[in-house]
Amino acid sequence: MVKRSAWFLFSLLVTAACLDEPDCYNLNNYVVGISFKKLTDSNTDTVALVRMGTLEPPLLFLLDTTLSRLNLPLNYFEDETAFFFQTEDTTRTLRLGYISQAQFVSENCGEKFVLSAMRVLEHSFDSVRLVTDTPTSTAGTIHLEIFQ
Repeated sequence: MVKRSAWFLFSLLVTAACLDEPDCYNLNNYVVGISFKKLTDSNTDTVALVRMGTLEPPLLFLLDTTLSRLNLPLNYFEDETAFFFQTEDTTRTLRLGYISQAQFVSENCGEKFVLSAMRVLEHSFDSVRLVTDTPTSTAGTIHLEIFQ
């Protein structure tokens, strides 16, 4: 019984010591939410993508999917990210700019990147509306509405 109590106290102390450390995951706010809308009436639009990814560095995110909204990662090591959206008929591009600043968190976690002042630098869609200019660390928020 004493041995069990000693192990329980040891486990409790180790767990309590870990609670003082900050959570080192999900610190960067690099997720941008995009919603596709119809140009005629602003209702939700469904897009059939053959391929979707980034131009530099060339990364492929999606193949053969139909969606009306998506969340994409921004490259927080740079101050802009360019995406391509390929359908059966055409390929469209979207280039976003932002300010990326590194902030020191702790010795254990290192640094995090804070992105702000996001803006649309260039696009080949009919219209793009910036809803909010601060990316988030998790999916769910709509930052851009793309009209086509």
